[in-house]
Amino acid sequence: MRITFVALFFLIGSICFSQINPNDITIARDTFGIPHIFAKTDAEVAYGLAWAHCEDDFEHIQYIMVTANARLGELQGKEGAATDYFVKFIKAKEHVDKFYETDISPNYKNILQSYADGINSYASKHPTEVKLKNIFPITPKTILIGYHLILTSMVGTPKALQYVIKGKPDEYIFNASAGSNAFAFNKGITSDSATYLVINPHVPLEGQGSWYEAHLCSEENWNIYGVLIPGMTSPAMGCNENLGWAITFNWPDYVDIYKMEINPQKKNQYKFDGEWYNFEKRRIKLKVKTKLGKISVKKNAYWCIYGPAYKTKKGIYALRYSTMHDIKAAEQWHKMGKTKQYVEFYETMEIQGIPLFNFMMADNQDHIFYLFNAKLPIRNTEFNWQKTLPGNTSKTLWTSYYRLNMLPQRYNPRCGFLYNTNNTPFHCTAPGENVPEQAFNKESAFSWNRINNRDLRFMEIMKDKKQLSFNDIKKIKYDSQYPKNAGGVHKIFNPIYQLDEKKYPDITDAIIKLKKWDFTGYAQNREAALVALTFNYLFDLKKAAYNELETGFIYSEDELVKAIRYSKKYLLTHYKTIDIEFGNVQRLVREDKSYPAPGFPECLQAMTSEAQKNGILKAENGDSFIMFAKFSKKGNEYECVVPYGESRRKNNPHLTDQMELYSKQKTKKISLNKNEVLQTATRIYHPQ
Repeated sequence: MRITFVALFFLIGSICFSQINPNDITIARDTFGIPHIFAKTDAEVAYGLAWAHCEDDFEHIQYIMVTANARLGELQGKEGAATDYFVKFIKAKEHVDKFYETDISPNYKNILQSYADGINSYASKHPTEVKLKNIFPITPKTILIGYHLILTSMVGTPKALQYVIKGKPDEYIFNASAGSNAFAFNKGITSDSATYLVINPHVPLEGQGSWYEAHLCSEENWNIYGVLIPGMTSPAMGCNENLGWAITFNWPDYVDIYKMEINPQKKNQYKFDGEWYNFEKRRIKLKVKTKLGKISVKKNAYWCIYGPAYKTKKGIYALRYSTMHDIKAAEQWHKMGKTKQYVEFYETMEIQGIPLFNFMMADNQDHIFYLFNAKLPIRNTEFNWQKTLPGNTSKTLWTSYYRLNMLPQRYNPRCGFLYNTNNTPFHCTAPGENVPEQAFNKESAFSWNRINNRDLRFMEIMKDKKQLSFNDIKKIKYDSQYPKNAGGVHKIFNPIYQLDEKKYPDITDAIIKLKKWDFTGYAQNREAALVALTFNYLFDLKKAAYNELETGFIYSEDELVKAIRYSKKYLLTHYKTIDIEFGNVQRLVREDKSYPAPGFPECLQAMTSEAQKNGILKAENGDSFIMFAKFSKKGNEYECVVPYGESRRKNNPHLTDQMELYSKQKTKKISLNKNEVLQTATRIYHPQ
């Protein structure tokens, strides 16, 4: 009897998903389509989350699973195959296999299995949506491979490998391409004696890394509202009834590069502490989608005592990075969501499974806490760890990490506020109360996290502030002003003032207009569009990026004049004038909806955009999730917004239904009360 792939998949599905009864799980969609998932156990809630997320964004859920299986090249061609190589280069699957039994508790294994079952069940019942054969059913380990890949990428490992491949390992420096904000305030400064948390990550507004909102509520003390990316079993950040936390990116030195000493007689051997050892040499098989069909490609990869190694014309280089020794991150995030106050939260952070990110916490006991969370190796001070290291001695083979209490952190400062803007951890509160930089080692490159424009602007606002209301806190979040006479943006812009407009009659009006700019990116600003276009041109011309917004960069008068001519021509071509409100040019666009998108890169209200053929500067990266949490004796309040909506599916009403709120700097109210959610839900159903 002939069994088709679809029929077989249904058969597998009916066998694999018997442990969870979908009738025991309730999904209540609110007016914005957000799933509020209720069940008796955490595992059942995880199943419901997986199902709901697949309903809204099965495409990106799949891509994570395809990537975890190192088969992205079959969907995305050469670019996807490069990712597949990296997956196998770092032995992602073997890494999870190695630590699965020791690092993951039986309870969380059950949660992982249920989450995997939820995805598998959805895939089996919607076979026409499956993009690649033999990906499903996935397993709990597939989920953990996804976590490991994302976190290993986030600590800079792929970038370090790129520098090795380019033959420039000494030039590697870990720098981010975007930023985030996090603020916490307690009764030391709030006018109503409440405690506030502001969660505000800055990542791409769309795509694989965009945020998905969910409320998860079990009878096992799990009741949290937050956001996660596809493949996560619990929120990366959010709030429960007792506390909440935000995360922002940090980038000290998480990755080391080693030059291996090769045996001149045996090319597959390297010297270590006077002895010769064999590299483990592997042939990595890749499948690549092409116009002519799928082809197979094989590439070499090496492994040594430090970790993965890559052969170049200049020799073999090895990498060692901070995600090599455990797989505890996913379970730690789950446990964090169930903590009740600062002490419990801190104890959970001591797991140190999450290898990076600044964390900002506030709770209902008026505690606020900032942590420069980082899994940082304890390194030998004899070496310069920001350059290529000798790979022939155990002196450069680190095996342990600094404990949590040895990292920069601050708890309940007298001034009543804490902040992070991806800046140095030694600026996190009021002057005189900051963490002392001299108390920390230099081998970890804390200096790679610098003072930035948002840091300067936040402290400019807070100077001499004695009290803040909730409205004051919101104004800080939506502030679109660069700091006055300080920061990288001022360094970049200052040459405008030295430009003699009389020398350039064709752009005299544009130069005069630029000189009037007040360093804001509000929607009503009539100089901001010209500024954005001029400096986008210069950034592209000089191959500058996010880091140069912090440090500034140099350009010539001729280059500046070309940029101004370009921006004037652009505005005249598309808008017939250079005198136009910024909100008419920079827009939040999805499908047939378009709204003003204020903000600039490195503003507290952060936004970057890309020019489109129709002249619109389409918002691409910045305020990707905004949440305000108020913890008070009178009752907690939560409100949030995302740029577009909950769904990623065309023709779904929740694809675009938060756009207007977001554009107008408004939010939607959130409830963690089950009865209240069920009474106001627009749809209640079981995941089946």
